[in-house]
Amino acid sequence: IIKNIICGIGDVQWGFKVLILDQVSLRFIDAGVEMKEITKAGVSDVCLIDKDRLPLPRFDGIYFLSPTPSTVNNIIRDFEDGDNPKYKNVHLFFTSRLSEELLRKLGQARVMARIKTLKEVNLQYLVYDSLCFHFDSPKSLFHLYSPLGSQPNEQRDIAERLASVMATLGEYPVIRYARTNANCAAIASLVHEQIEKFRRGGLLKASGTRGTLLVLDRTHDLISPIIHDLFYQSMVEDVLSSASTTHTASEKLYNDIYRYNYKDGEDKDKIREVILNEKDPIWREIRSMHIEAARAWITSNFKKFRDENQDIGQGHDLTKQLRAMPKFQMLKSKFAVHISLAKECMDVYNRTGLERVCSVEQDLATGMTEEKKKVALPPNDLKPLLHDGNMSKENKQRLLMLYYIANPKAAESRSGLEGGAMLTESEEKLLTNWLGLREQTTRTNQQRPPLSDDEWEYVVSRYIPTLHDIILGLSDGKLPVKEYPYLNREEEGETKQTGGSSTGQIKKKPLGPSWGGSGESHTNKKTGPKLIIFIAGGLSYSEIRIAHRLTQKPYNLDVILGSTHIIDPPRFLKQVGALNSSADDEAFKPTATLLPPHV
Repeated sequence: IIKNIICGIGDVQWGFKVLILDQVSLRFIDAGVEMKEITKAGVSDVCLIDKDRLPLPRFDGIYFLSPTPSTVNNIIRDFEDGDNPKYKNVHLFFTSRLSEELLRKLGQARVMARIKTLKEVNLQYLVYDSLCFHFDSPKSLFHLYSPLGSQPNEQRDIAERLASVMATLGEYPVIRYARTNANCAAIASLVHEQIEKFRRGGLLKASGTRGTLLVLDRTHDLISPIIHDLFYQSMVEDVLSSASTTHTASEKLYNDIYRYNYKDGEDKDKIREVILNEKDPIWREIRSMHIEAARAWITSNFKKFRDENQDIGQGHDLTKQLRAMPKFQMLKSKFAVHISLAKECMDVYNRTGLERVCSVEQDLATGMTEEKKKVALPPNDLKPLLHDGNMSKENKQRLLMLYYIANPKAAESRSGLEGGAMLTESEEKLLTNWLGLREQTTRTNQQRPPLSDDEWEYVVSRYIPTLHDIILGLSDGKLPVKEYPYLNREEEGETKQTGGSSTGQIKKKPLGPSWGGSGESHTNKKTGPKLIIFIAGGLSYSEIRIAHRLTQKPYNLDVILGSTHIIDPPRFLKQVGALNSSADDEAFKPTATLLPPHV
């Protein structure tokens, strides 16, 4: 963005530029660019196109926008008054292809005389964090799996976007896919077609060792999107989700924007909003820790922080104190956020009886009890939870969904268990849609028992997403070709020659190291070719955690994880419930629209 857009227009008179964004391009900027980098590149002002802006007729305007009718209309409106234009010269950069109709509309407008640059940047994806990207397209779930969806069109759209990611990365990957759902093979083939077009057109110039692109879909693992994952980021995004019905707290999460109450200097109640992303050093350190490990880290490090800064505001060296003050205030604010987040998570955990729920969930997801015995079906504690009037319907649905995965035959006689859960007609319809989703995969046994005691430390966190085994199998060349074939057989021979891939207190067990319990502050040198895993139909936060974990010691793998969209369990339930509705249902709205209501 800095190189090709802001600096790509060359030198301008006065040396200053104005950067104009919309909500879509703003998310690209926020995810990948620091404001100081933008300022250093000569940008004097950054503003949104749909907000009031002062005319700066001596400066050049750089418009970085999505190609929609509303953004084009706003561009035209900026220059309708020939005597009072917003900017001197216009440089237009669109995030994806501009339609012929909108291009003609620009060509007929007064702004045309001022346009010096007009380019399509081909950024059809959002960067979520240092490893993950997505298309912000929840409707993909509807089109891929609903009988009312437009599956072929959606497959092609996903493939075009995924190919644009490969072009951005400069990757000409070996392509593999899962046999478990026809969507995977179709998307893999279409991606290959688009990548070949890019190569012939000179848009993709790959060099060096080829990485591997593995195409999966959501039905490959239906446990991870619904199970309660008690690692910090997953838990925050689950129990505090704005879509959740399990709590009544005012603090909720909208599109990674967390709202919480605090007291100001005059002891007045205020509400603060913060974005949870990698710019927050504490979030970056503890997001992959178990909630108990995260709480311990926050407590010990906050005490250390207070002890080291107890002299702030005292003493005579005011210059030194003023220099230290911004960092002190920043960290103090960050600690306040995570103290509030961790407390709220545990309040929900204790208040809603999640320990009982999670224990049964783990038995169903792993097929084993914590004593390593095969779980009875149904588990002894399942019926009491379903009959509990104080248990939320959302948690009852999640238990039933997991039970139908663990015991597919039980779905043939649903009335017994569901009747005791006192579900409404719409809640039963969600389960019907869920069973329809489960039937679209040939991977019938999705339980994943722990492979060793070292894999888990907390009784209520024994399940590890299937993605963990898939990535490790891909990295060491042991991923079964029969289940995950190569798109081209000659590429299978190529990778074999190069060796492997071409790419309340929570109960603990007495002993054993923590799997994924450490922080992420250390950057390690990556080993092996790049492994790009794409999951059509949604990506869970537990899978994001797995990807981050496998880039750390002792694995140090070079992993990139992508999807059509990112899902938290409450929102995923709403989307499954809407599979018999339409793609315009509220459940399938892009996350860019999920902003906090005004206070």
